[in-house]
Amino acid sequence: MKLSELATIKTGLVMARKQAKQPCKEVVWYKQLNLRSIHPDGYIERTYVEDFGAKETLPAEYLTQSGDIVVRLTTPYTAVLIDDEWKGVVVPSHFVIIRPDNRLLSEYLYWLLNTKKIREKLTQNVSSIMIGTIKPKSYACLDIEILSLEQQQRIARLNLLAKKELDLLERLKEQKKLYYETAIDRIQREMRDKEYEKDDKE
Repeated sequence: MKLSELATIKTGLVMARKQAKQPCKEVVWYKQLNLRSIHPDGYIERTYVEDFGAKETLPAEYLTQSGDIVVRLTTPYTAVLIDDEWKGVVVPSHFVIIRPDNRLLSEYLYWLLNTKKIREKLTQNVSSIMIGTIKPKSYACLDIEILSLEQQQRIARLNLLAKKELDLLERLKEQKKLYYETAIDRIQREMRDKEYEKDDKE
């Protein structure tokens, strides 16, 4: 089935139309996604999420809801799964918001959209070679294999477990890297100190 038959797919907000101009008496503040805030591994990087001042309350359709899939329209077409932590965030127009119906688990779709097979399909629909942009209808036209909810859940659980494990391993890698760098720096300082002591005695 086409993804458009299993989910609502909507382009994000054109931000300039709703941005509060200065000076403005009343500004409604939101958090806003941007391309830098979407990590290639499929999660939101808090550091890069920005504040957005709107001139009025924004329609709910442009704000993230738990269970949404937000996907880039530019390479590498990364999809992120929205959980309770990231509800109510503004989605700009260089993303699409996908809200699956009850036949399609969000966690399963999140895995599927980030697979190599799907990304290769998307690259066939690139409209601008310069920045690798695709149109929202490229997602709407994707063929989705419908598995039973139980099968979807098994895949989704394994995918999320793998991501958690890989994240822990990455953190461990960084900690080990810092540990060895610190140890080497300490040895170098000790060697320099001994050289200084030797020079003083001479």
